[in-house]
Amino acid sequence: MIYRYFVLTLTACALLLGIQAPNLLTQYQQRLAAQYAEAKVYYDDYQVIADRYFEGELDALIAAHENSNEPAFRDEAAIIRKLVQRITAFERQQQLQQQSYPAQLWALVWQHDEELLQGTLEQYSFNVPLTQTALATGALVALAFALLSDVLVGGCKRLGRRYKRHPKTLKH
Repeated sequence: MIYRYFVLTLTACALLLGIQAPNLLTQYQQRLAAQYAEAKVYYDDYQVIADRYFEGELDALIAAHENSNEPAFRDEAAIIRKLVQRITAFERQQQLQQQSYPAQLWALVWQHDEELLQGTLEQYSFNVPLTQTALATGALVALAFALLSDVLVGGCKRLGRRYKRHPKTLKH
């Protein structure tokens, strides 16, 4: 009996966590959009220089900075390269977030940008969005958790009964 209450409590917690998934996804997407927009401002400035002097090739601009006699320009090459890599990573993340809702959640869990997710979690504001998507996600997470816990407990019970019947066959 206590086991059932425990499972119900954990399932309710899973439901609440699942309801937060769309909110977390939205906040991650907002952070992504904001940081991309900020980085793009500086990227565009370097792209204008590359267009003017290097036929639009940012790699040529970076190489020119690396080969410069001026230490400040050589140091700036690493900054430009990092900015280009950051823009590329943001664009990849934006493409992942243009998919279906389940694919967006999958990308958030398994293909996220670590820095973006960390910043999102640090600034995360909890609320309970009672949207259809949030409720469906919460219900699915709760159902998956309840099924998983029942399967695990059932498997452990079965293994325990088997061990009681044949204790020597399971020992090595």
